[in-house]
Amino acid sequence: MNIMEILTYLAIGLAAGAVLFFTVQKLVEKSIINEAKEEAAELNKEAQAAFQADEAERAERIQEIELELWGKVEETHLLIEERCTELEEKIQSKKKGYEESDKLTRQTLMNTENDLRLLSIQLTDVQNQFQAVTKELEDKKQIYTTDLQTKTSLTAQDVIGMIKDRFISEYQADAEKYIEQVDIELKDFAEAKAKRVLSLCIERFSKEMSTERHISSTYFPNEKIRALFCQNLAENINVLQDITGCDIFIDAVPEPERLFNVQVVGYDPVRRELARRIFDKIFRDTEKSNKPTDPAYLNRVAENIKIELVRQIKKDGDLLAKELGFQDMHPEIRQVMGSLRYRYSYTQNQYFHCGEVGWFASLLAAELKVDIKKAKRSGLLHDLGKALDHQFDGSHAVIGADFIQERNEAADIVHAVRAHHYDVQPEAEIDFLVIAADAISGGRPGARRSTMETYNQKVTGLQEIGRRFKGVTDIFVLNGGRECRVLVNSRILDDAQAMEVSAQIAKTIEDEMQYPGQIKVVVVRETIVSESRNVEKRDHHRK
Repeated sequence: MNIMEILTYLAIGLAAGAVLFFTVQKLVEKSIINEAKEEAAELNKEAQAAFQADEAERAERIQEIELELWGKVEETHLLIEERCTELEEKIQSKKKGYEESDKLTRQTLMNTENDLRLLSIQLTDVQNQFQAVTKELEDKKQIYTTDLQTKTSLTAQDVIGMIKDRFISEYQADAEKYIEQVDIELKDFAEAKAKRVLSLCIERFSKEMSTERHISSTYFPNEKIRALFCQNLAENINVLQDITGCDIFIDAVPEPERLFNVQVVGYDPVRRELARRIFDKIFRDTEKSNKPTDPAYLNRVAENIKIELVRQIKKDGDLLAKELGFQDMHPEIRQVMGSLRYRYSYTQNQYFHCGEVGWFASLLAAELKVDIKKAKRSGLLHDLGKALDHQFDGSHAVIGADFIQERNEAADIVHAVRAHHYDVQPEAEIDFLVIAADAISGGRPGARRSTMETYNQKVTGLQEIGRRFKGVTDIFVLNGGRECRVLVNSRILDDAQAMEVSAQIAKTIEDEMQYPGQIKVVVVRETIVSESRNVEKRDHHRK
C-alpha cells in the first residue's frame, strides 16, 4: 500500500472515530439529561410536598391568630354594635321630632300667609282712604290759599318768601350766637393751652437764664500808662481810628471824674470790640515796656488782634451752630452769627439770645407737633440782621431774611425770619413760634435792661423833634422807643401834608438822634364828622 492509501485509510479511520466519539458523547449527554430530569422531578415533588405542608401550617396559624384577635375585639365589637343601635334609635327619634316640627312650621307659615293676605287687603283699604283724605286736604288747601290771596293780595311765592326769610333770619341769629360762644370757648381754651405750653418750655430749658452784661467803656489802668499813651496822642488816635473805623475820644487834659475813660464810638460792634482789644493789648504791653506807643507798633498789634478776632468770631459761630445741630449751615451765615457775640440789645447779648430763641422755638414746636428742626433753625437765624443793620438800611428782620435767602436757606425759614417783627404778615405755624420764642427770651426776668435815664432821653428827644412841626397836636413813643406815633390836626393838615410831615420827622430823627436801630414814624390824621337835627314827634293815626 502506498502512502496515499495509507493516508486515505487513516483519514477514514479518523472520521469513523470522530463519528463514534460524537455518538458516544450524545448518548452520555442524553443519559445525564435523563438522570437530571428524574432528579428534578423528585426535587419538585419534594418541594410541592414541603409547600403544601407549609400552607397547611400557615392556614392553621392564621386560624389561630384570627381566633385570638376575635377573642380580644369581640367585647369591643359588641359594644360598638350596641352604640350603633342606640344612635340609630336616637336618629329615628329625632327624625320623628323634626318631621312633627316641620309639620307645625308649615301649618304656622300657612296661617301667617293668610294673615298677611288679610293685612294686605286692609292696607289697600287704608291707602285708598289716605289718598281720599289727601285729595280732600289738597282741595281745601287750594280753596284756603285762593281765599287768603284774595283777602291779603299776596301770591303764594310772596308768602313762601316771607316764611323763608323769617326762618333764615332765625337760623342766622342762632348761628351767630353759637359761633360767638364757640369763639369765646376757643379763646379760653387756646389761652389755657398756650400758658401750659409756655410754662412747660420754660421749665424744660436747662441753660443759664442770665447773660453777661456789656461793658461799653475802656479805661486806662493808671495815670502812668495814660501819660505814655498821650505823648503821641493825636497820631495814635488817627492810626487807631483808621484801623478800627471807630471814633475814639480821649481828653488831653482829663476831668477828674473821667481820668481814665476812653470812649470808643461806632455802629459796628465788631469794630468796637477790635478797638477795645487793641487798647487792652496796648495797656498791657506799655505797662511791661514802660515806653510810649508809636504808629508802627499800633499797626502790628492791630493786625494780630484782627486775626485773633476773626478766628474767635468763626469759632463762636461754629460753636453755636454745632450746639443746635446745624453744622451744614452756610459758612458766611456762621461767620455773621459769631459776630453777634459783640452785639447787644437792651444789654442782652444777641449771640446767646439767638441760641435761646432757637431752643425755645424747638421746645414749642415739640409741644405743638410742628417741624422741630425748621423751628429751631428759624429761631437761631431770626436776629442775624442785627449783625448787619449798621451796613444796610431797613429793619434787621428784613436784612437778615435777605442775607440768608441769598445763602439758599429754605423759603419758609426766610419768611419766619422776615415776619418775626411783623415786617410781613406771619402766616405759617413756624412764624408764630419764632415770635413767641423771641418774646420769651427777651421778656424773661433779667434778660434785658435799659437805664431810665437813657430811655427818658430818647423819649424826650423824639417828642421834641415831633413838636417842632406845624399841625402836630400830640406825640406817643411806643414799643420801647422803636415807634413814634404823631397825632396831627385834620383842620390844619390834609392827607398830602400829613405824609410830608411824616417824611420830615423821620429825616430829622435820622439826622439828630444817636440811638441805633430803626424808628418807625406813624402820623395819624383823624377826621370826625357829626351832624345834629331837631325831629318833631308826630302821631300817626290809622283810619
